[in-house]
Amino acid sequence: MKITKFEQSGFIIETDKGFRLALDIANKTPVEKLEGVNTDAMLVSHVHADHFSLDQIKKLSPKELYINSECKEILREEKLFSETIVTKADTQIRMGDIVVDIFSVDHGPNVSIKENFGFLITADNQKIYFAGDMFYESGMDVTNLEVDYALLPIGTFYTFGPDEAFAFAKTFKKIGKIISMHDRGTPGLKDQFLELAKNNFDVE
Repeated sequence: MKITKFEQSGFIIETDKGFRLALDIANKTPVEKLEGVNTDAMLVSHVHADHFSLDQIKKLSPKELYINSECKEILREEKLFSETIVTKADTQIRMGDIVVDIFSVDHGPNVSIKENFGFLITADNQKIYFAGDMFYESGMDVTNLEVDYALLPIGTFYTFGPDEAFAFAKTFKKIGKIISMHDRGTPGLKDQFLELAKNNFDVE
């Protein structure tokens, strides 16, 4: 399995069989950067434009697009080449050889949206925990959860800051590697998180 990070909270997860899942690649990633990037499916956590953007979806042209009902309302009659599947919390979906468990995430007091999801992704017998835009510790219980990767926001104001993300990471039973996200808006956030995590976690 291969994980490629894009801007803000965007990723592509590629399995050993070649199935490619795009995750939350949106308006912080220039469309030009996606030239020649192909995906089989795309999964979106919530409606905010840094996670859900029609220009980037059209450029990636996934065969299947998994979005929540609030995103679906935005689409309305927009014509996409993708099959659009509406997702819900506390459900499991399968796309190719990837399995995704969906859970609700608390985006905090500075936003007002209906749905905000996190994902536990299983691919090639590895587990990836995607916290999405988590501001308050929420979603599934992670105290007995062992994951190969934890994708955690450290952006502050709309999500965890470095201190909150570090405290949350320590509640997991085991994390192989942390990939920070939502960390490019404020200088120094990544360095602050790396300082906290050293001697505790492997951070990419």
